Amino acid sequence: MSRIVAGRFDRSIDADATLAELQRAGFRSGEYESFYVPPPGQHGRLPIGGDAHSDAGSKKAGWGAVLGALVGAGIGLVMGTVVVRDFGLVGLLIGAGVGAYIGSFAGGIFSLRDAGRSEATPEHPVESAGSRMIAVNVDRKEMEPRAVDILRRHGARDLGRTQGEWRNGSWRDFDPRSPLGAA
Repeated sequence: MSRIVAGRFDRSIDADATLAELQRAGFRSGEYESFYVPPPGQHGRLPIGGDAHSDAGSKKAGWGAVLGALVGAGIGLVMGTVVVRDFGLVGLLIGAGVGAYIGSFAGGIFSLRDAGRSEATPEHPVESAGSRMIAVNVDRKEMEPRAVDILRRHGARDLGRTQGEWRNGSWRDFDPRSPLGAA
């Protein structure tokens, strides 16, 4: 296993500057690489697509949908009483049904949110947005602090350390859902 330092970049110009500085700082061409990490849900980890069955930000969406359906059905019943004279009981039931449908949709949507890293679990991951990543193999003595400094100075976010398989100038066992350790 190799020691790896990695960070994500929102701007390609910053990533390109980092790569140039890594080369000037004595890193060999096979000791660093740059690659694109797609946004969450686009890694194709599940047989039917996607990466997880749900994420941490959607934990409460089911209860939000239930609550929205109840509120919507109540509003629909009230609205249905307006048309009950013209359509009878059917108008009342249609009003309640349409209200419940719209309410469940609104309740589910308004319950979704961005989750924090501390809320992440294997069942409900929290992933970073898609971005360009630079990974550096820091197995050579005294290269790790140099790599961290270069990545940090050029604005790397989610900067971290990990162990992984580095072969032929590439990080072979990279998993976009696994968070990096603090750098």
